[in-house]
Amino acid sequence: MLELIARLIIDLSEQRLYAYGPSQVLLYSALVSTGLPASPTPVGAFHIQAKYASTDLTGATYQVKSVPHVMCLGGPGLGPDRYCIHPAPWQEQGGQCFGVPRSHGCIRTTVATARWLFERTAVGTPVEIRP
Repeated sequence: MLELIARLIIDLSEQRLYAYGPSQVLLYSALVSTGLPASPTPVGAFHIQAKYASTDLTGATYQVKSVPHVMCLGGPGLGPDRYCIHPAPWQEQGGQCFGVPRSHGCIRTTVATARWLFERTAVGTPVEIRP
């Protein structure tokens, strides 16, 4: 049986995600790529609002079909499905490392990290994004 994640912390200065279990023990840590200065990732207290086994990601300048294991944030000031934690296979395939800002505001992970998180994170899980 998988241990569920009790909370996620995204540290923008470290470009790292931390997943904690119910006993506040660190279960997982991974490099991520968050928003560029022109399209920053919001800071604050949020929660997982929705999970999609597969969904299209669409913005003003991009459309990516059938991205798996997407978890979108909800909370103060966030529109539905505007900021998500999702894999960026195009980043991996292009040989671009994680750990540096690259996104339009979302939190990009590897495919393996997105799958691991998706399997263990419930809708409603708190997400803290720190500067």
